[in-house]
Amino acid sequence: MKKSVFILLHLILSVNLFAQINVVSKKIFLDSLNCEATPENYSYTRVITNYSQKSIRYVVTDFYKNGRKKMTGSTLDRDVLKKDGEFIYYYKNGAKQAVVNYSEDHKSGKEINWYENQSKKSEKQNIWNPKTKTTQTLILNYWDENKKQTVIEGNGDYEETDKFTTQKGSVKDGLRQGIWQGTDSLRKITFTENYDKGILISGISVDENNVKTAYTSLSPKQIAKKGQK
Repeated sequence: MKKSVFILLHLILSVNLFAQINVVSKKIFLDSLNCEATPENYSYTRVITNYSQKSIRYVVTDFYKNGRKKMTGSTLDRDVLKKDGEFIYYYKNGAKQAVVNYSEDHKSGKEINWYENQSKKSEKQNIWNPKTKTTQTLILNYWDENKKQTVIEGNGDYEETDKFTTQKGSVKDGLRQGIWQGTDSLRKITFTENYDKGILISGISVDENNVKTAYTSLSPKQIAKKGQK
């Protein structure tokens, strides 16, 4: 009888322990635009490792469908991604793509990017101003795909291509200077912008119907589409 009770208690404890282990982490499915998706229609998965524990930060890791890491770092909110600290990004083949530092979901500090063949692409410094809620990015050094350095100590010609946009122009003292041109495949536009010491003076976008739109400052939507990780 005692043996049966012991076995029953052991089974109950094992089930409870297994349940506790299961709820420690949470896995969600996301599409290419970071929106929650179904297991049948997703681009990658996200795992919040210590989801069930009350914590200041939660470890978050994104995985490609091939099982390799896409991104890893810490979030201040377990249900909403609020990046804080160092984040490491990877290409699908497992090669490191970037190391970016964040402060309360804003880029802040050193940022390094690599090409898929692991040759260095760029070195940047992000300066977050909590009072004005703005981030200034200094482009310190840049190498093209042929390993030619075209920006040296904050001066030269820079070109950037991310998932949706391509843009290029001159850099002076780490900041955009003069005319910059680019394309945005998501919004199907081309754009030409004029900068002075990193500040946008004016810009013109042209959509697929040849409709032109003039602007003097970047909207939040435009900022989100231009090169942020």
